Amino acid sequence: MQSFEIIALIVTGVGVVSFATIFTILYLSYANSTVAEYGAGKRDVELIEETIYDNIKSTSKYRAMARKIKQAFFYVAIAILIPFLVLSLYTKLTTGVAMIGGRGVIVVASGSMSEKNPQNPNISALSKYDNQFQTYDLIVLEAVSSESEIKKYDVIAFTNDEGVNIIHRIVGFEGSGENRRYVTSGDANNANDKYKPSFDDVIGRYTGDRVPWIGVFVMFLQSYSGILTLAAIIYCLIMIEYVSEKIYKTQKARLGTLQGSIDFVRETTFDESLTTRFTETVRFKDYEYVFDEDGFVSKTPVFPKTQDNGDK
Repeated sequence: MQSFEIIALIVTGVGVVSFATIFTILYLSYANSTVAEYGAGKRDVELIEETIYDNIKSTSKYRAMARKIKQAFFYVAIAILIPFLVLSLYTKLTTGVAMIGGRGVIVVASGSMSEKNPQNPNISALSKYDNQFQTYDLIVLEAVSSESEIKKYDVIAFTNDEGVNIIHRIVGFEGSGENRRYVTSGDANNANDKYKPSFDDVIGRYTGDRVPWIGVFVMFLQSYSGILTLAAIIYCLIMIEYVSEKIYKTQKARLGTLQGSIDFVRETTFDESLTTRFTETVRFKDYEYVFDEDGFVSKTPVFPKTQDNGDK
C-alpha cells in the first residue's frame, strides 16, 4: 500500500466511523424519545388522527403503498450492496479480479491501450486490431485453462513482478515449455514491456466486451476507502430500518390500548326529497372529527362544559 493510500484510508476511516457514531447516537436518541412518548400517551392525538385519516380509502392505500415501497427499497438496496461489499473485499485481498463461471471484469487503470501509437514497434500488425479501450472502462475477461488457448496478439490481463495488474497485447513469445514467456506491449506505448509474464501470471483474456467509464465507481468500491464507505451505508440502512420498525410496533401497540376509548356518534338526516346522508362524528380528547360519505370533513376543538356551582 502506497503512502497516499494509507493517508486516504486513515482520513476516510476517521470520517466514516465518526459519521456512523454520531448517526447512531442521534438516531437512537430520537427513536427512544419517540417510543417513550408513544408509551406515555403524549402522542395519542397524533396517533388517533393518523388512524382516522387511514380510514379514508385513498389515504389508507397511499400509506400502505408507501410503507411497502420503503421496505422494498431497503431489501433491494441490501441485496445489492452486500454482494458488492463481499466482492470488493475479495478482489482487494486477491488479484483484483473475481472470475465467476469462467468470466470476470477488471477496471482499466491507464491509457496504454487507448489508441495505436505510430511509434509502436508492432504498428504494422496493430492495423488489423481495433479492440482498444479507454482509461476507466470496465472490460470483460475470460479464463484460460492452458497455454495453447493463448494466441499472438491476444489482449491479456496479468500481474507483473511488482504485483500490479497490467492489460496489454501479446506481441511475441520467448522460450518454450515451462520457461515460456509472453512479450507484451500497450498499443499506445512506443516500446514493449520490460517484464515478460508467464502463464501463471495471466489473470484472463480480454473478450472484446466493455462498459465505458463505469470503472471509476468500481475502482472506488475496490479501494479501502470505498469498502469502508460501503460498510457504513449498509450499517445506516439497517439502523434506519430497525428503528423505523421499532417505532411502528410501538405505535401499533399503543393504538391497541386506545381501542374502545373513542365515542362514536352517528347521525342520519333527511331532506325533502327523502334522500339520506350519512354523518359520523368522532370525539377524542379535546377535538371532534366529522366524516360524511365522501370522507373526512372537519376537525374542530370541543370546549369542556363549565360546571354550575350555584353562584348567582
